[in-house]
Amino acid sequence: MKSPTTLTGTDHAFANGFAFEEPANPEAALAALREKVVLADERDAALLVAVWRQFREGADVGPNVRLGLGARLINLGQQRQARIEGDSVIRGLLRIEREGRMEIGRFVYVGDGVIVSAQESVRIGEATLLAHGVQVFDNNSHPINAVAREIQFRRMVGVKDRSAPIQIDAAPVEIGKRCWIGMNSLVMKGLAIGNDSIVAAGSMVSASLPEGVIAGGNPAKIIRELTAEERASVTAPR
Repeated sequence: MKSPTTLTGTDHAFANGFAFEEPANPEAALAALREKVVLADERDAALLVAVWRQFREGADVGPNVRLGLGARLINLGQQRQARIEGDSVIRGLLRIEREGRMEIGRFVYVGDGVIVSAQESVRIGEATLLAHGVQVFDNNSHPINAVAREIQFRRMVGVKDRSAPIQIDAAPVEIGKRCWIGMNSLVMKGLAIGNDSIVAAGSMVSASLPEGVIAGGNPAKIIRELTAEERASVTAPR
């Protein structure tokens, strides 16, 4: 019997880049899957339908968006607080807290293992690529105060208490157009990355970067500016 992880174990951009437009029903989902993976079955089709339902319920999704089977959208708000423009491919996890907002532009790629977390606001510009393992957080995830962290975790595991709401620091993140954030890089709260800039793999971006630079390291520092040819030698089709 086929394991239900057989398909997802090969569903990787470095394999065949599987990502799928929204299927009309489970039968259509199965047909789309079998065009790429012969061994796909009803469980895989049900997963694809469920992934798309999660995105439709939690976000405004533009035309020609494609989702990988590993894509997830966690929206803790009361309405659609995310927008994904057309022609993007999402293979990672998008998480929006109760008051958060997320905007993802056209032709954006969110790779395998990516986490984008918005407590306040995350904006990703058109044609930007988030490589595998990138993490973008506009928040600290946990309180600075040690007792508050303990209370937060107790709540996570279901312990009820009457203590005051926990404060987690957050500040907006904005990544410009045509950026490339290299694999396993971290983008931290309260910063902007300018158009066309590149972040080298494994970097931690903790301060804003201007347009048209290559930056890398921990913390990320500007390595050099991109040349005019590197930024504008090709005219992108519209």
